[in-house]
Amino acid sequence: MEKTTHLNPTCFSQILGNEEIKKQLNYMLTTRAIGHALLFAGPEGIGKSLFAWALAARLMMEYDANLSHTHKIQIGQHPDVHIYRPEGKLGLHSIQSLRQLGEEVYLPPYEASWKVFIIHDAERMLSYSANALLKTFEEPPPRTLIILLSRSQAALLPTIFSRCRTLHFQPLSSALIEESLQQRYALDPSVCAKLANQAQGSLGKALRLAEQGGDTIRTYVLQLLAQGPLGNYRLLQEAVNKLAERLETVRKQVEASAQEELCKMPMDQLSAPQQHAIEKELEGLVSLALTQEAQAIFEYVLSWYRDLELLLVGGKIQQLTNSDFYPELEQSIQRGEFKPLHVVYKAVEEANLALQRSTSFSLCLENLLLKLGRVN
Repeated sequence: MEKTTHLNPTCFSQILGNEEIKKQLNYMLTTRAIGHALLFAGPEGIGKSLFAWALAARLMMEYDANLSHTHKIQIGQHPDVHIYRPEGKLGLHSIQSLRQLGEEVYLPPYEASWKVFIIHDAERMLSYSANALLKTFEEPPPRTLIILLSRSQAALLPTIFSRCRTLHFQPLSSALIEESLQQRYALDPSVCAKLANQAQGSLGKALRLAEQGGDTIRTYVLQLLAQGPLGNYRLLQEAVNKLAERLETVRKQVEASAQEELCKMPMDQLSAPQQHAIEKELEGLVSLALTQEAQAIFEYVLSWYRDLELLLVGGKIQQLTNSDFYPELEQSIQRGEFKPLHVVYKAVEEANLALQRSTSFSLCLENLLLKLGRVN
């Protein structure tokens, strides 16, 4: 999940990358051509939520002579900035919360001259939940802005994204990520370059890798693929179970962090419905983190086959996503383990779809590896 940092919340210039987006947002603010609904589309970890928060801050701080809005924005507690995240064990936006948004949006601002609603992971809205927003998009109240954050425009219902102005965010350059890693962690340049390459344009992912000392799950997946096809189905099950155990470790870590955040909140000062809403949101964060981790594993599999195809057409080592596995990739080609990339894409897409339909991760991964011929 992308997180708000202690950057100056009103300053786009302090956010890394996406210079064209900064120009567009500044122009919209200058000309007052903001509209009522924006879609920030792009990969996870590239700063979409930071841009959304900075834009909300700029709107909140209009006519803020005594700087009262400024302070509340800086501590993330402004009553006219409403944040919606997926909830519950499935990590989805509930129809209740979106209906609440639909009611709240027509109320006047509490303190500022604008109201801003930020919906994280908007692709996690089921169709009937998303439809609860349609009236809001069709009859928007004045000086109200809804910002949807999503990995992809295509993941949203056409009735939703067609009513939004879409800003397409791009992955960050490796150079920017390397520079940020060196500034934050004082790591060796070669380590920063390796992490930046693995992050594939996501600063958020690069920071997590730096804090964790690397991606042990990625290493395990690539080592598994580097072995070549397994000798029998039992070995495949053992490999899948080991990855499932690693995901369980991730779940416990995220759950512990969520509980830690829960303990910081003044729960005794909140009503029972407010406490329940917070608990559901933290539960949603855990579920979403696991889903994203599982999808990352599928992406590691896909990246292996992309690298194989790149080498087959004469690509250079520097162009590989997994350049640290170059010898193993070469050996895989020599063994004739190449698969047409469209076949791999289709298999990964089917695995992701099954995961979204609540199929267990173990079964999704097992089916994916079987489709790719990873068992003799």
